[in-house]
Amino acid sequence: MTTPALPPTTDDDEAWLFERTVQALQRTYGCAEAEAIELLNRYHIKFTDADFCDAYDMSAQTTEFFHREESLTMADRIYFYEALGNEPDEAAFIRWQRKIRL
Repeated sequence: MTTPALPPTTDDDEAWLFERTVQALQRTYGCAEAEAIELLNRYHIKFTDADFCDAYDMSAQTTEFFHREESLTMADRIYFYEALGNEPDEAAFIRWQRKIRL
């Protein structure tokens, strides 16, 4: 089986962030590398799409957003929305993250 590719980017810092996020998904949630990349790709496609985000009354996420959140928080977001299948809801995400991080 071939390992899927990370989301396309021309930004070296963003590529490095994607790599660290995959590692955080593996380390924190026990994902295999291919699974972590697939989760990241699904999240990235959805949450950078303006139409998808508009449907949930939220702004599309940008490179700046990803950098601000950093790899562990991005791994938490990806796991919450993609692995657990939750609908976009920032308040629900924050409540869940507080339970696992505090």
